[in-house]
Amino acid sequence: MLRLTIDGNEIELYENEPVNLSYQFSNLQEINASSGNFSQTFRIPLTKKNQDYFGPVNEFGLIPDWDPKTKVDAELSYNTIPVMRGFVQVKAIYVQKGKYADVELVFFGETANLSRDIGDDMLTDLDLSAYDHTLNATNIEASWTGSLSSGAIRYGLPDKGQNWFANQTDNIWSSSNPLEHGDFTPYFRASKLLEEILDNAGYEMDSTFFTRQSNLYLLMNNGRRAVIGYDATSGDDIPPEQETMLVGLSTDLTGLSAHNPGAAITAWSESTPFYDTGSNFSGGSTFTAPFRAYYTFRINLYGRTNATNHAFDLWLEKTSVTPTETVWEILDNYPGLAFNDQVHNFTSDPILLNTGDAVKIYYEMASSSEVLNLDGDNTISPQSTWWQVLDITDPTSGQTVDVEANMPEMKQIDFVSGLQKMFNLVFVPDRNNPKKLYIEPFNDYMNFGTAKKDWTNKIDLSKDITIEPTTDLQARRYEWTHSNGKDLVNELVFKNADRVYGRYRVDDPQNDFASGTKQIKSPFAPHVASYIPGTQYAVHRLLVDTDQSDKRIKNPLPRLAYWNGTPAGEINYYEDDNSTVVTDTDYPAFSQYSALNATVTSEDLGYGPERPFHLIQANPLNTLYYQYWSPFVNQLYSSDARKLTAFFRLTRADIATFEFSDKIYLKDTYWRILSISYDATSEDLVKVELLKVLSEVRDCEW
Repeated sequence: MLRLTIDGNEIELYENEPVNLSYQFSNLQEINASSGNFSQTFRIPLTKKNQDYFGPVNEFGLIPDWDPKTKVDAELSYNTIPVMRGFVQVKAIYVQKGKYADVELVFFGETANLSRDIGDDMLTDLDLSAYDHTLNATNIEASWTGSLSSGAIRYGLPDKGQNWFANQTDNIWSSSNPLEHGDFTPYFRASKLLEEILDNAGYEMDSTFFTRQSNLYLLMNNGRRAVIGYDATSGDDIPPEQETMLVGLSTDLTGLSAHNPGAAITAWSESTPFYDTGSNFSGGSTFTAPFRAYYTFRINLYGRTNATNHAFDLWLEKTSVTPTETVWEILDNYPGLAFNDQVHNFTSDPILLNTGDAVKIYYEMASSSEVLNLDGDNTISPQSTWWQVLDITDPTSGQTVDVEANMPEMKQIDFVSGLQKMFNLVFVPDRNNPKKLYIEPFNDYMNFGTAKKDWTNKIDLSKDITIEPTTDLQARRYEWTHSNGKDLVNELVFKNADRVYGRYRVDDPQNDFASGTKQIKSPFAPHVASYIPGTQYAVHRLLVDTDQSDKRIKNPLPRLAYWNGTPAGEINYYEDDNSTVVTDTDYPAFSQYSALNATVTSEDLGYGPERPFHLIQANPLNTLYYQYWSPFVNQLYSSDARKLTAFFRLTRADIATFEFSDKIYLKDTYWRILSISYDATSEDLVKVELLKVLSEVRDCEW
């Protein structure tokens, strides 16, 4: 007999009330579906025993202790054989003749809960603090060997706004122009991130596929040029915008007459309307860098000089080093006549400053008899004099990397469903522990089942057996595509070819009854590697095509890529102390291919083959469509495909032990199960929908 337990409490059922259950293969694939395995509604009597659990739900004026909004564990079993695990939902209460009451329930299988349990949390909501580490050369190098967080994090060199290029006079990444630690960008192993998402939702996973896919990584970038970090000592974030300052002259400054070697201006005020948000300005003259980063300065000058026949100089000088160093020439040999009573506003290029570097504004007159007068009226106006720290990048070195804060803007469930759409994954709950999921591609899963279950003698020949072609399930066109990434290469393809890079399309003009388009679209953008202009370095160029100096994509879509190791290519970067330079003969590479110099047997994260933007040996055969989707599509959309619907005499043990990956043998043909529907309260016939298993389609003899 059928037994229902809710939260460990046995619930009394009507003896003859049918409880119709349905198992569907689509539930293993559609993790965003609103329902999974389920029952139709059925009623239970509100007996005294049932009322002890549900409370007085039939009393109009009373509020029972039982909460209809809360999910509680439930199980259906038949003669001790588990039938379905999940939870029940109360749909309604029926009171008959003011005396008898029924509770109407629906039973949902546990597979429906994954999307709901993950919820709408973002990747940045995960607690990934166990992977936090110091941004320095030691850890960057450790990531290349797989020893940083056991290989969960590896650093690459995507161009995220640096706009690298090389010519005969400006070689990138040379010993005289080395890489900053912040120029490197972390990638997070996709399988580990999936594991963290599921663990956070209360699930565990078992997957031989993701064990093999250990070189698949997610680019950790959400539009910032530098890596987001925090101060390990205080634990506080390092928001650069809170370290800016704007100081100015509260009154006119006259009689500045310093000749060679010049002098610092020491009358700057930080009082309102001026400010120093990070307390980095001191002595009326000095700004001290709070951390190693790129600082952009702006200065507004208004005044005059009696040096009408001569010129003078104004510059920003780093005074914390010996000898001192000019970091910005503001006015160089500037004629006095051109300066007088004119607004002069200048902005520097980004200037690299180390933690503790101090800078001051210096001036020098051509002759000791000449003076410079600067107007100051305690305002931030064009006819006044002031200077400011206009912009600070995130720290380029030394901070503790905040791993979750560097994640792209993406929902956790979208990351999971995106993987499903790429690799045609199925999510199969363990029969004894529905919180344990077996996650494999469709092809692999279908190979795990029983090779032959002979149900030939179980079919009920007295009932109609329906054999249908699958033409009604088919569309005229099918598309598998990623999302448009808006970067240089992706946008070039999209504008010229009117499609996303790596799209695969199948048209079926021979099916006169098919219509519409079915699209499988991942939320990821293609991670296309292309050469940095003037070099042989193949990197992902996360840039927009614009004439503006800032070419970053401010809110980039997430991107998956394969770790390609460290191919030959000299790079130079700072050691941990940022004073010495390391020379390496290899550089870290990521691309859409499982090997940077891809061959026919490599894997490709595009759905269809595409023209590469760097040299490879050959286009890989194993695109996402060919390797993970084509067998599934061939089984469903071939002209030989058939769907069979029939009634079978299955025992409850048959139902309890079946897998959708089993191959069901009927007379001389193999089939796989699409759905099973039956009344769990009886040993009556079971309605089964099956799809014909076709032999493998050979592409060609080679």
